[in-house]
Amino acid sequence: MIKTIQAVDNDFLNDHMIGDNAVLPTVCAMAWMTDAAESIFSGYKFHSLEKYKLFKGVVFDGTEATDYQIDVKVIEQHLNDNVNESSPYLKLDAKISSLNARGKAVFHYGGELLLKPTSQKVSLADVELATTQSTQNHSNAKAAEEEAHQLYTNGTLFHGESLQGIQEILHCDEKGLLLKCQVPEIAMNKQGDFPLELHNVFANDLVYQAMLVWVRKQLSMGSLPSLTKSWTSYQQVKANELFYLQLKVVEHSSTKFVADISLISEDKKLLAEIKSAEVTVSENLNDLFKPSSENRQEKISGL
Repeated sequence: MIKTIQAVDNDFLNDHMIGDNAVLPTVCAMAWMTDAAESIFSGYKFHSLEKYKLFKGVVFDGTEATDYQIDVKVIEQHLNDNVNESSPYLKLDAKISSLNARGKAVFHYGGELLLKPTSQKVSLADVELATTQSTQNHSNAKAAEEEAHQLYTNGTLFHGESLQGIQEILHCDEKGLLLKCQVPEIAMNKQGDFPLELHNVFANDLVYQAMLVWVRKQLSMGSLPSLTKSWTSYQQVKANELFYLQLKVVEHSSTKFVADISLISEDKKLLAEIKSAEVTVSENLNDLFKPSSENRQEKISGL
């Protein structure tokens, strides 16, 4: 399957600029894989993505390809088993690539997808929201909102208006992070080829934003996403829906940070569950998102 993308048709890409160039959010690649799999295997629905890896991200610097090949192949198949009452499923290997100016294949993203005929059941999340909400006190709420806003101006995050979904930092310590989130209304006008009702990439991108926030606050370093062990989706975040993002630290070192992350609705339903998401950590990335930093594009050649 071929996916065609141009920055001019996707206004939100102007809100995902690093240096002078737009960069395709990694969650958009996940949405591409899901769309391709569900289109090829009609009757099956996306359940989870495993072993996701970013090889070389798509940077809109004038040399990018227009067309991207999504190759999907079955690596495991289980049909309905009346004896064991096992549910049928398909496990697929997916890779996204393009051709460079010399006609050679460039691999951008890869992962394994699990598809089933039925949708996932939504369960309740094991998290306490009420006692941690800063909105109990008006002055605290204003301070928390201002702290969240500063994330997008002080070099912690680089995201523009449609991707600025972190509303409040409710809790942050060495063990994890809890954020109050809502996709900005402007995202509806900028969604382009990624409709919110199908794949809310604006909400999903906050998963990796949360990791960047924790690394900067706890380790005083910069970071960039690289791997994700698994991403299980139960229900898409709806437009204008208030939700929470809970991050739990798995491990961290001087070079990487790994965390488990949950997207949770206001009524505590588990919307998505991400296991062992990983970012590369480095002091050299501290100035990556600041407007005044120099030579940043060299640092993101692996995005």
